[in-house]
Amino acid sequence: MKNRVLFITILMLILSVNAYADRLCSTCDKIFDDNIKYCPEDGTKLIDIAKKDIVRIELKSLPEGANIKVNGERISKSLLDLRVGRTYKIEITAEGYKKSLFVVSPQEFGKIVVEPYLTSLSPEESRNVKINAIADVHYNDMIEVKAGVYSVGSNRGNLDERPVRRYETTGFWMDRTEVTCAQYKKFLDDVEKHGHKWCHPNESKNKDHTPYHTYAWALKYSWVGGQPPYGMDDYPVVLVDWFDAYAYAKWAGKRLPTENEWEIAARGSDAREYPWGNAFSLDRCNVGEGPMAVSSFPKGATPDGIVDLAGNVSEWTATAYDSNPGNAYTFGGKYGLPIVKGGSWDDNAKGCRSSARDSKRTPYHRSTTVGFRCVSDHSPNLLTPGK
Repeated sequence: MKNRVLFITILMLILSVNAYADRLCSTCDKIFDDNIKYCPEDGTKLIDIAKKDIVRIELKSLPEGANIKVNGERISKSLLDLRVGRTYKIEITAEGYKKSLFVVSPQEFGKIVVEPYLTSLSPEESRNVKINAIADVHYNDMIEVKAGVYSVGSNRGNLDERPVRRYETTGFWMDRTEVTCAQYKKFLDDVEKHGHKWCHPNESKNKDHTPYHTYAWALKYSWVGGQPPYGMDDYPVVLVDWFDAYAYAKWAGKRLPTENEWEIAARGSDAREYPWGNAFSLDRCNVGEGPMAVSSFPKGATPDGIVDLAGNVSEWTATAYDSNPGNAYTFGGKYGLPIVKGGSWDDNAKGCRSSARDSKRTPYHRSTTVGFRCVSDHSPNLLTPGK
C-alpha cells in the first residue's frame, strides 16, 4: 500500500462460533452482542446476522492512548467486528507517532490479528502536532456577547474616557483568549503557501508577518525559522503590529473588535471597572515579569468566561483614536493611531481598567506587551480559517 503504514503480522485464526456477536443494526450497520435487542445509539431493533458473515479484527501492540477510527468514526476498543464483503478504512493515531492508515476487506469468516507498525515522529513533527492541537482548541473557542445597550467610557478616568455614553450592539462573538502563538503559526504557514490575500490594502507590499524585533529585550519572544519560541505555543502572540493582527483576523474569518465592542465584552451590562468587578486584584490578572500562557488567571474572567481582558498583553482594536471618544472612527491603516485596550503585564491597576485607552502606538508598533484577539458576527461553528 502507498502510505506510511506497514503491517508486520497478519494471522488468520478460526474461532468457535460462540465467540462472535450476531446482531446487526440496519441503520448504522454496527454489530452488537447477541444479548442486545435494540441499537444503543439509534434505538433500531437489531436483526440476526449469520456468524459466518462476521470477521473479528484484533489490533495488537498499540501505543498507550492510541485513537482508532473505522470509516471515520471513533472506536473505543481494539477488537473490531466487521462484515464479510465490506471495505473498511482503519485509522490509528497516537501521540508521538505518524498516522497509521490501512484498508481491509474481509472475505471469509474468522479472526484477523493485526499488529500495525507505527513510525515515530521526529522532534519537529511532534512539536507541530502539539502546536496544531493547541491551535485547534482555540479557533472556535469564542464567547457570545448578547445584543443590547451597554455603557462605555468613564467619568472617573482620564479625560479622553469621558463622558459615559451608551452603545447599542446587535451582538457578536469574541475569542475567549488572546490569539496564541500556535494559532498564529498556522496563519504564517498559510501566508507562505498562498501569499498575502488576507492583508490590509494599505499594508506594505510583501510585508513580513513574522513576530520579531531586533532589540535585545525582544529576542526571547522573536520567532526563528517560522517557529514560535520554544515552550510558548499557548502564550499570546506578541511582537505583532496592527497589520499583522488585521491579516490574521481576516484569515481566521473574523475581524478585530472595535473599541466599544472590546469594552462592553470586558465590562458587561453592569459596566464593571475590571472584567471581574470593580476592585483591582493581583491574583486575577498577569501584571508581572512578562507574558504568560493564556487562561493562567481564570479568576479574572468575565462572568461570561472571557479571560485575560486585563493584563497579560494589551490588544489591538479596529478603532482609531480621538480625544473625544464619541468621535472615534474605524482605523483605515494610513491616518491616525489604532487604540489598544486592556493593559499588559507591564501595566498597573490604572492601565488595566477596561475603559482605559492606549493611543500611543503606531500601526507598525511591535512590542512584547501587545497582542490581540478577534471577534465575529457569526457563530464560530460557521468559521473556517484560511478560506
